[in-house]
Amino acid sequence: MENTYLRQMRPLYLLQIALALCLGACHSPGQADKKDSTLLTSTSNGHSVDSVNPRDPSVEGNDSINLVNLKAKFEDAPIPFAGLWVSEPYVNGVRQGKPLRELQGSETSCIVIPARTLQHTIWIYGFHEGGGGVVFVKKGDDYFTYTLYNGKCADTLQTLADGRLRIGHSNYIRIGEKDSTVYDMGVLEQLLFAGRYLRSNAGDTAVFSKNGKIEGLDSLGWYEPVIDYIGDPTSVDRIRVGRDKKHLNDYAFRIVGDTLMIYAIDCLQYADKDCVSDTLGRRMYALPKLK
Repeated sequence: MENTYLRQMRPLYLLQIALALCLGACHSPGQADKKDSTLLTSTSNGHSVDSVNPRDPSVEGNDSINLVNLKAKFEDAPIPFAGLWVSEPYVNGVRQGKPLRELQGSETSCIVIPARTLQHTIWIYGFHEGGGGVVFVKKGDDYFTYTLYNGKCADTLQTLADGRLRIGHSNYIRIGEKDSTVYDMGVLEQLLFAGRYLRSNAGDTAVFSKNGKIEGLDSLGWYEPVIDYIGDPTSVDRIRVGRDKKHLNDYAFRIVGDTLMIYAIDCLQYADKDCVSDTLGRRMYALPKLK
């Protein structure tokens, strides 16, 4: 089960940059419309981490000073809704079976909310670029985000029904906990794949764990669903599987009802040894998910 003609997927551009934030006046929940719109402006140029120019040292210094000021103004407090949060339209689209490559876009974002206030975190836009860094603060009974680059209050937070969270004007759904050991922080593993599957041909079960491990599926021991399709001309949703994390090959997948279908990928056209047009190939597995 090898796919030797497709290039390796680029790594997800998650910019884990240590930032800080500064002192600034914050609006109340009723003033959310006046948020600093530059929070949602990406600060990454889309290149891999090792090619990104370092931040201006003066900016880093100001951030650190401002964080000290904020810690002096606001108390450290627990956050009851900590975890990995993803844009509600993306989550709903995945659950409805829409193609992942069509759901990805600039309006899609996710954020890891830390367990306590005044801890640095960042936005991830389109599962491709790291955006503005923020911290969460508590003021009275309410929570707010403060941007790191200017220290101003950007958004109010509001808990909604069904476990949803509104940050500014956008709704988010908690997927679970961030897993820094896997390619996409565990978004698709937790949202789509984790569970037990029936192997109808073998009369046994296979397990896809939320940490990327596979048990009971021939010699396969690891999987990585592809979440970032920017710049990739593929016409199929991808999953990379192999015997371990260091030996993975590209395959396509579809989910029909509760059944995970894994396919080989057939390349239709090459350009400079890269596949620029592809389609579903031979079906390798049909795995109904057990309740």
